[in-house]
Amino acid sequence: MIVIRDLLFVIVAEPITRVLERAHARESVRLRQIFQGALMLNNRDLLGLFVCVLCLTVGGCQSRESSSPAPAASSQPEYLPTATIKDLMLSVVDPSADVVWLSVTTIVDEKGLVETVPKSDEEWLKVRHGAVTLMEAANLLMIPGRTVARPGEKSDTPGVELEPAEMDALIAKDRAAWNARAKRLHDTVSEVIKAIDAKDGNKVFELGEEIEEACENCHKQYWYPNEVIPPLPSSTH
Repeated sequence: MIVIRDLLFVIVAEPITRVLERAHARESVRLRQIFQGALMLNNRDLLGLFVCVLCLTVGGCQSRESSSPAPAASSQPEYLPTATIKDLMLSVVDPSADVVWLSVTTIVDEKGLVETVPKSDEEWLKVRHGAVTLMEAANLLMIPGRTVARPGEKSDTPGVELEPAEMDALIAKDRAAWNARAKRLHDTVSEVIKAIDAKDGNKVFELGEEIEEACENCHKQYWYPNEVIPPLPSSTH
């Protein structure tokens, strides 16, 4: 039986007649049969056989490559929480919340009742930008590894506000509760965006109060849990 590997060696490696002579010298019946069969092939047959062998070889390699498993992709990106929670509050959360809160207001001045509400598409778009930024800030707050403040920073009102290290400890103690509070902010602002897209000023105002409540509940838990609000003075008649 002619072995394709042996025949390919004959076709490619050296002239057939030379190999045949060496086969006779070794008195190898098997090799003589292989080489004599090759001599009976014309050039076109040799070329066709060579192409077939080459295709089989390449096909086998590709099959082995395709069957090998692809490397597993990382399930989580590497987060780089450089900014602190305080940085996010001052630079992202507070300014973005103000855009939403101040977009729909009702005040009373010397002229009487004054209502403010976005009127043009451009004004509504500005409010939407603020709301989207605020919503995604909630995700930033949930990134693990972010500290409350930079090293060395202290509370502005000791005794009322916790120190940054104490806040970090509270968050680490129950990370799920921290994430749940941030998610509540995210979900509330998501509803605000729907109201903005509908140009519903009353709904934006109503949900704005829910945003303030979500923020305040978080502050009372982690920022100033020791704050004591004195009762309002009772009126005397």
